[in-house]
Amino acid sequence: MNHEPPAPPVDFSIRRTLDDLKEFARREPAQTFAAAIGIGLLINLLPSRMVTGTVAIVGAALVRPVLLSLGVTKAMELCCQKPSTPPQP
Repeated sequence: MNHEPPAPPVDFSIRRTLDDLKEFARREPAQTFAAAIGIGLLINLLPSRMVTGTVAIVGAALVRPVLLSLGVTKAMELCCQKPSTPPQP
């Protein structure tokens, strides 16, 4: 038997992490500012072709699944709609 507690939902984990980051930014504004500057400089040093190429590759890989899921969602909406009845005089 698995006696481990269930993992918290991803949404909860993301919100908790963002709350922790906000609290850190309030406590240590100078370190937060320095980290933001450092990350900005690092991103600025990356070749734009590499960034653009990575975005294009990831985007191309995600287009089909995203379009498929949107199509399935729309089909389910259309199938599950209740038929509208004309108003009675």
